[in-house]
Amino acid sequence: MAIPLWLDADPSGLFWSGLDCDDDLALLVALALHKRRSVDLQGLSICGGNAPLKHTWRDARALWEHADGFNVANIAPIKGYGWRSMRVGVGLLRFYNGIVPDSKDSQDASKAIVDRSRDKTLGPINVLMLGPPTNLAKALDLGLDPAGISHVYLMGGELTGQTLDLNFRSDRGGARAIVESDIPKTIISIQACAQTAVAESFLERIRCPSMAACALLPKMRQQIRLMPKFVNPAVVKRLIDEQGNVGRWTPSPSLDRGFIPWDIVALLALSHEEEFAEWEYHRVRIAPCDQGEPCDETMDIVEDYGNSFDGKNWSGVVRTPHRSKYSLVN
Repeated sequence: MAIPLWLDADPSGLFWSGLDCDDDLALLVALALHKRRSVDLQGLSICGGNAPLKHTWRDARALWEHADGFNVANIAPIKGYGWRSMRVGVGLLRFYNGIVPDSKDSQDASKAIVDRSRDKTLGPINVLMLGPPTNLAKALDLGLDPAGISHVYLMGGELTGQTLDLNFRSDRGGARAIVESDIPKTIISIQACAQTAVAESFLERIRCPSMAACALLPKMRQQIRLMPKFVNPAVVKRLIDEQGNVGRWTPSPSLDRGFIPWDIVALLALSHEEEFAEWEYHRVRIAPCDQGEPCDETMDIVEDYGNSFDGKNWSGVVRTPHRSKYSLVN
């Protein structure tokens, strides 16, 4: 049976301001999974994050039209919150946002999520947040019905107490609100994602111009050039000990020549759980800020439950996969 899915993303692969294109790739994968009836894509909301909302919104509309998403899934993207409600995670983009502020936020996405959660004619839905968790956090404020949410999947989180990922850093307060809610939730952490990388050899398999991913080839090639130099070395340090030995998580052997497809990994954790192992439950804490966010950029694991949890109270509890069974591409 197809998994009912609401997808929230910050695609930016078609714009210069976009930090990466894995949201765009994940949207294409979600459409493919919808066609195969692995998922039933029922909603798509857009936020700022990798780029300002004014760019992610235009990117989403262009990509959805390019991939025929309006007809394939019979849904249209819904505009949500952007940088005006977030802390822009990269200094250069913060500078850009100070000069050319982002477009106004929209409540439409959060209201749509609330409406879907309250729709008693439909069963509960899974919500996958590929960008900052703002749209869902605002939906909680607007009266989201937890009974209408089967499970929340968050692309984000850090398991070693080091600096959080970009998504959680962009709206740490929103991430805290979701983590503290009594809704079943899974985080797909930095450590889980870094076990997979996309290298040049994978791009050679893309047949152009027939495949929708062809539009993203320039950004993918840019990421293959830049990420091994500017992002991946810092990621690897989160997976090894001080002596350079691999710990619990094994880095992809392609991190020195490829990019991490963060959001595809998160989507597959939802649609193909069997491709991941060592699923465990943890109680985590994102400390509050007395003087307002952001005061801290970390998340702490305060209790481990192992591979079993009674599910009676999900407040502060998250599930996460610690191992990927495959490298995906190399």
